[in-house]
Amino acid sequence: MTAIGIDLGTSNSAVAILDADGAPRILTTEDGSTTLPSVVTFDEHGGAVVGAAAWARAVERPEDAVFGAKRLLGRRADDPEVRRLAKLLPFEIVPSPNGDAWARVGGRAVAPEEISALILRELRAMAERFLGEPVTEAVITVPAWFDAAQRAATKDAAAIAGLRVRRLLNEPTAAALGHGAHRGQNRRFAVCDLGGGTFDVAIVDVENGVFEVLATAGDASLGGDDVDRAIVEQLAREVRSKGGLDLGTDAAALVRLRAAAQRVKHELSTAQVADLALPRLGQMPSGRAVDLARTIRRDELELWAMPLLRRLEAPCREAMVRAGRAAAELDEILLVGGMTRMPAVRRTIASIFGKEPRVVPNPDEVVAVGAAVEVARLEGRIEGVLLLDVTARGLALSVNGSPCDLVIAPSAVVPTREHRIIATRADGQRELEFDLWEGESAEASGNRHLARYAVSALPAAPAGEVLVVVELTVDVDGTARVAASELVSGERPLLKLVGGPGLSREQVAKLVEARR
Repeated sequence: MTAIGIDLGTSNSAVAILDADGAPRILTTEDGSTTLPSVVTFDEHGGAVVGAAAWARAVERPEDAVFGAKRLLGRRADDPEVRRLAKLLPFEIVPSPNGDAWARVGGRAVAPEEISALILRELRAMAERFLGEPVTEAVITVPAWFDAAQRAATKDAAAIAGLRVRRLLNEPTAAALGHGAHRGQNRRFAVCDLGGGTFDVAIVDVENGVFEVLATAGDASLGGDDVDRAIVEQLAREVRSKGGLDLGTDAAALVRLRAAAQRVKHELSTAQVADLALPRLGQMPSGRAVDLARTIRRDELELWAMPLLRRLEAPCREAMVRAGRAAAELDEILLVGGMTRMPAVRRTIASIFGKEPRVVPNPDEVVAVGAAVEVARLEGRIEGVLLLDVTARGLALSVNGSPCDLVIAPSAVVPTREHRIIATRADGQRELEFDLWEGESAEASGNRHLARYAVSALPAAPAGEVLVVVELTVDVDGTARVAASELVSGERPLLKLVGGPGLSREQVAKLVEARR
């Protein structure tokens, strides 16, 4: 079975393979591009268009377009960050029956897993066109800071797309592999990955073929999309103050403005000024058309992006603290992700670490290449390399509102398994519920709630005499599994999920069947 490496990105996605001679190859779309815009549009019959063609259609029918779906994976509709994102999106974010964030588009509510699956299917089709044979498996990269729910949602998206996930690989780890950090002399790296939707930092040691991730940290709400949004918000304010037109309710205008903002951002990575011209951007109630024409300077963009640039420092510092490494002990700082082309990003990272970073060539492609390298490593085509990765966050349990008990610590080497013993609290209690949290705080408010489980069919006994062993496992993908057994008998009582994010197995199976 043929396997491929996939970088499922917020703004753009990519797919790669390793040739028979071990050389990496980024595959291209039908129009020759090495990246696929992570955009999907739907028609009135439910048909979907993906990529550049979807962007073109989005300008005409913005209400039928979805972009940035990766940021909705595993997230709730009432999440403060999701609510903030919703203000400048052309589609409506609505709660699913279990509270997940779905997109209302094309007249129906669509799960982000389904949208991501359409992007994955297109990447799969690109690979099948090139290889001339079916593709059924993939290594898919995810932000290191993705939590367990987001990782599970990514796997569901792959299943809907007809792909079995060989491994979910953290993006900075993939970037280091794609850069070739596993070859050559022993080195200590900090890998800073700033893409369309997330910022990840990994501290990595490479020594005698052992590729060890010591610690990761990141910001799941920081990326190129946020810089685009800063430009859009600034220009929308200017249109409102000068012309009295509120663009916030005009989906078509927002899509055009966002596309122009992205183009200007790209131009200002190499130029000092960029011109923006959007004739007939909007229309006043009187019928008068409002144009937007403006020259934007690089220093203006950097000023608008300054609050975002300041957020780069905290994850870098946290990763070094967790790894026990000072900046002076790092041999190399690697920059990957499209947003690292921005000069202000490079200056900020250089200031944090006290040394000039190395900008990886083709930063949009190196993560997909690293995923392809991992495919080859798993298949035994690359020998002498051992990959050790770690958990990004801790996992904790609580029972009946008790303080959260940290079970698996952050930066634990995966796979890992730990357990806790919980007891009944009432005479004759036959069912015991507990909550699973991601985070390290003893207070529930400082953690993210992942799920609630119920252990049922317990033996009737006085309070405290029935002891249940709850076993938590984090696999190499960073996804969590839960098991339970009764301590005295060793028997496994019924364990059921009472409430949690993501699609049910029935929903996934239905979507798999629908997309065949």
